[in-house]
Amino acid sequence: MATPSTTIDLAAADVVARVARLVRDTRNLVGWSQRELAGRSGVAQATVCRVESGAARSIDVKTASRLFTALGLRSSLDIDDFRLNDRRRQRDGVHAQVNGFCARRLERLGWRTAMEVLIGDGSPRGWIDLLAYREADRALMVQETKTDIPDMGAMQRSVAFYERMAAAEARRIGWQPRRIAVLVVLLDTEVVARRLADNREIVVRAFPAPIREMTAWLADPACLMPEGWAMGTCDPASRAAAWLRPTTLGSRRSAPAYRDYADAAARLLRS
Repeated sequence: MATPSTTIDLAAADVVARVARLVRDTRNLVGWSQRELAGRSGVAQATVCRVESGAARSIDVKTASRLFTALGLRSSLDIDDFRLNDRRRQRDGVHAQVNGFCARRLERLGWRTAMEVLIGDGSPRGWIDLLAYREADRALMVQETKTDIPDMGAMQRSVAFYERMAAAEARRIGWQPRRIAVLVVLLDTEVVARRLADNREIVVRAFPAPIREMTAWLADPACLMPEGWAMGTCDPASRAAAWLRPTTLGSRRSAPAYRDYADAAARLLRS
């Protein structure tokens, strides 16, 4: 007999009760007494009793690990840190350059902007790189800024999450959006171009809106808002009128502005 796979959410209110039930049920399954489990795990019998009864106000991770190991349970602590990784990324100088460049261009076009918009009540749940709002058509634009794409799937999940949360956060600011557009802006490097080429099928499906349609709509509310997410590249040192460029996928355009992140950092951040 085997115990079923169990996932315990450490943020759940009943985490102590769930650990108690798992330890108690598994011990009974293998036919041990609490004294035997204590001897095999090196945990005091009184502690085993307290854990199994659910009377403990908290569970020490080391104690739980010893009990799980003695019972033959393989345990792991899986912490989803993608939102904190987003925060680390936002403290990056090149990322900040791209974000600031895009905000200035949007403001020239009549958009209000807010950068590093915190999502969540009570505890951080993420940061939207850039929110932009246009009063003329009550449009909200959610921008995700990327200097690299190590994980295409993770980026899509983040963007989808931010899109869901954006309207509520915009209303907190005092904006009243009626529709939302999503734009991913990539640092224009050869490395990013190769990553896009490696994930061509995913990119084409996930980002169907042409960047030219997106830039036209950003400049003029009379234009139709593109359908679906859009993806473009950006060189924050550029003075060209076309501040967003199409990706290298299926488009005729000049070579990327930078070789990689290091090249961009050396040229953009030098004093």
